Parts: sequence; structure tokens; C-alpha cells
Amino acid sequence: MATILVADEDRLFALTIVHILSKYGHQVLASSKGAQLLAILKSETLDLIMVDVVLATKGNLQLLKKIRELKPDVPLVLFVARTISREVREQLRQGIYDYINKPFGHDELLVTVERGLERRRLNLENKLLLSDIQQRVRELSAFNTIAKTLNSTLRFREVMDVVMDKIKELIKAEAWSILMLDEKTNELVFEVAAGEQGDSVRKLRIPVGQGVAGWVAQAKQPVIVSDTANDQRFFRGVDEKTGFRTKSILAAPLVSRGRLIGVVEIINKVGDIPFDEKDLTLLQTFTDHAAIAIENARLYERARKLSVTDDLTGLYNSRYCDQFLKQALEQGAAERKPVSLLFLDLDHMKQVDDSYGHLLGGETLKEVADRIAALVRPPLMASRYGGDEYVIVLPGRDAKEALLLAEKIRAAIESKPFLTAHDLSCRLSASIGIASFPRHGATADELLSQADKAMYRVKETGKNNILLAD
Repeated sequence: MATILVADEDRLFALTIVHILSKYGHQVLASSKGAQLLAILKSETLDLIMVDVVLATKGNLQLLKKIRELKPDVPLVLFVARTISREVREQLRQGIYDYINKPFGHDELLVTVERGLERRRLNLENKLLLSDIQQRVRELSAFNTIAKTLNSTLRFREVMDVVMDKIKELIKAEAWSILMLDEKTNELVFEVAAGEQGDSVRKLRIPVGQGVAGWVAQAKQPVIVSDTANDQRFFRGVDEKTGFRTKSILAAPLVSRGRLIGVVEIINKVGDIPFDEKDLTLLQTFTDHAAIAIENARLYERARKLSVTDDLTGLYNSRYCDQFLKQALEQGAAERKPVSLLFLDLDHMKQVDDSYGHLLGGETLKEVADRIAALVRPPLMASRYGGDEYVIVLPGRDAKEALLLAEKIRAAIESKPFLTAHDLSCRLSASIGIASFPRHGATADELLSQADKAMYRVKETGKNNILLAD
């Protein structure tokens, strides 16, 4: 499937990763020394590089820079231990690197690999896509302005609005709609609708295969329906719900990289001339460009979400937490409002991993995250900071309010067993340290350090408790 390089000074660890990934059909190369790693980089075509951060950052990051120089287009994932220094973590955050915290579970490894390979696929596809777009722009100079407009933003909502505005300009009609495919339910959803009764259709769903739009989605072919009264594909249910009368339809599929993503539908052309082949060609040409823009925007939104989300728990990751905390402190200083921080570490989590394995250990971390998320709502922010550590940032909340929330979280974790869905009964508790701005520090590092120290004092004095920083 893919050629992956795994490099770690711990040869047993590297071989374990090789064994796991090989079972899934990947060709995996292992290295434990910098010189051997560089030789592989120079001689092999790779799809993904996974390197221990200690090995990669030796010699003032020279090896890391060499990897980027030799394989600039290959995604790089760093294995990062909890013991790594704060200075190195800061350097990594400033670079564009994905990383996975040691220790990690089987599923977390596979998700990280898949994410890296997906990034590689997107890089290669985007190169081909760029070439295709450039050729189309040369051939279809009339759409040059539209193509530039559609590709000027990667925000999904903005792209959808531009697409709708351009459709309305190109073909005058009574109603226009863009239906996006919900792959989970195999239904078309009205994402954007304009014209008479546009608002009333936005919550409607159409199964693929039903109606003219459903037929277009199923066949991946455009269609002109000159008279809906004489076309058996026409579904009257939408008209009956909205009170709108559909007389004629022009519809074309939105297809990106051979995959259907939606349908553009135009209803009742204005004027005496019905929809014709010229309209169909115009719409098809436009949807070719629109599909690219829409799909790129969707991929960007997904990538943005992945970049700030912890894959295992669904909470925010440590990189986003650091960014959020710094912004909260800047706002707190400007508005003279407190900011509090909870540093939570699970008690006896190692016993869970040892007893049930890392897979169920990861499931336990996810269940803990769910209990935390149920109590932490915006503008508060909860993150998995690494391993079995969680950090919760409370903008505008003082130490007293932080203590109340911390007790709710501590009680929620202790209140009932975990892994009951697996017919197990695993009980955990949490040690929580609290620090508040400006009382315990003025910077993100100071607050994290103070809360971390308070948490360790809880660990040393019996665990399953909460302590405010000195």
C-alpha cells in the first residue's frame, strides 16, 4: 500500500511499529541511526516518514532539516515522549510537523499513519489538479474570472455563496439550489437554495435515486427536463411541501476526483426559451470548476479540524490548547479578567494499560474525555495534553470557580466504572492542579507549570484530589 520509514534509536520500538504496519500491507523500512536514515532518504521513494523526535533533533535540529531538504513533499510524523524538553516542544510547534505522543495505542498509530498518507495523497492529487485547472483555464478563457473567484477562498460557506451567485448570473431562472451528498445516509441535502421558497427547502433531504436530482446523483449525468409533467423521474413531494410549482429543470452533478459530492439544480428558466443544450454545456463547465472549489474547501475544513483535534479523544490537542491559552491570557490582561487552568492527570492509568492493553486503554481515555466534555462548554476549552493528561482552560473564571468545576470533573471520573460496554469494570480517579491568572502567573508557561506542580503534589499526597497552586 505505502512505503513508510520508521526511525527510532530504540530498535525494538521501531521493529514493533514495523510489525504492526506490515500487517496492514505497508512496506516499512526501519532505522535506528542518523547515517542509516539519511541513506534510506537518498535511495528510497517514500510515502511517509516517522521519526523519534530525540533522533530527529540531534545536532541543533540538523537531521530534521536534512529530512525536510531531501523529502520536502513527504509528510513527517514525530514520535514525542512526555519527557521531551519544553524548548524542543516549542521549536516543533513553530514548525509544520505532525506528531504522536508516546506511549500511544494501536488505533492511534493507525489513525496517525492514515492521516499522513492522506496528506501525501492530497499533495500528489493537488499537483495533478493544479495542472488540470491551468489547462482548463486556458481552454475556457470565458470562465477565467469565475475560476479565480472560486479559488480565492478556502472557507466552505464563502465558496458555496460564490458558486450560488455565479449560477444565478449565468442562467436566469426562478430558483437555484446546491444539494450536497451526505455519504452516511446516501441522501442529498439542500446546502444552499435561492429564489422563491428557498428557505423552506433547506431542511429537506432527498434519497439518491429519488426525483430528478436523485437520478442525476445516481447516474452522475446532467439532465434537461423540459416538462416535469411528462417525466417519470420528477418527484412532487418537494413542491407539495413548499407550495412551489416546478415546470422545468436543469441539473448537473458535482463530481470531484471521480466522486460525487453533490448536485446543482436550476428550476424554471426565465423567458420564453426553455433550457437547452447551450445551458447544459454552460452548467457542466461551471460545475467542473465549482466541484473543485467546493471539495478543496471541504478538505481544508477537515484538515483544519484535524490540526486542532486530538485523534483519540476528540478533544482539542496540546498545540491548540497552547494557542487558546495565550489568546485567553492576552484578552484577560486587556480586560482585567481572570483566567484559570486545570491540569488533570489520571490515577492508576498504567494499571489499565497493563491489565487490558493499549487498545482498551485508549478507549478509557476517550470515555474520560467524554465525561470532561460534558462539563466543559464554550467559552471554556478542554484538551488532551498528552498521554493521560488533560488541560482545561477557563477564560474569565477565578480560582474559586475553577475549584468548583474541578470537583465536578473529579467526581464525574470517580463516580462510575469505565469500559462497561466491554463487560469490564475499570475504576479511575484524577489528580487535579489549578492555577489562575494573575494570581499564580502571567504567561501560559507559568500557569501550566504552577498547575502541573500542584497536580504532582496531589499525586504525592494520596491522589484523587484537587489542589490550588501556591
